[in-house]
Amino acid sequence: MATARAIINGALRKIGVLAAGREARVNEAQDALEALQGLYQFLISSGAFGRLRDVIPKGDYTATGNERIFRNTSPVMEITLPEVVPVDWFWGDGWGPYPPLYQNAPNFDRTTPRDLAVVVIVDAFTASTATWIYDGAVKLWQSIDNIGLDDPAPLSFRDSQGLQCLLASRIVDQFGGDMPATTALMAGQFQQGLTTRFSSPRTEGYGVFF
Repeated sequence: MATARAIINGALRKIGVLAAGREARVNEAQDALEALQGLYQFLISSGAFGRLRDVIPKGDYTATGNERIFRNTSPVMEITLPEVVPVDWFWGDGWGPYPPLYQNAPNFDRTTPRDLAVVVIVDAFTASTATWIYDGAVKLWQSIDNIGLDDPAPLSFRDSQGLQCLLASRIVDQFGGDMPATTALMAGQFQQGLTTRFSSPRTEGYGVFF
């Protein structure tokens, strides 16, 4: 998995701002790092990873994926990100396993969370928000908050070049470089891969008839 610094340096090279073998200056690296973190937030808010449903738990809670969890009561002491979930992952409109049925059901077959599932935790007591993306390529929940330059860049394992290109498309106007056609093409292909997730198992949709 590439570091955020490697992704940033690669993006700056692709738009011609940074020469081969050179490292971005401190100010450039910090500005590009902010853009990288903004890119992850953009992908979530644009719906690239699917819709989020709002959840207000009444006690300790295990997330199911694609949830915006609001902690506003003191009995909620712990919110857990699961390593495995029930195989029957989709219910209703496809957000995740139905919590009352599956939260404590050890007899159900298990699988890993859906690739690129998102969990956002909004804490009313600490006035903080934490966001994770599940990268099915490495089977890890990856935080997109407060990423350091030498921290692993979320989603870089699946295609570090594609992530560099997508970041380049977001910072080219800020840094005054040129966006080559090949870089633009690869950026689009990477984002398309995130939205379609053709490398993940296919899930069946359910029609609604009136």
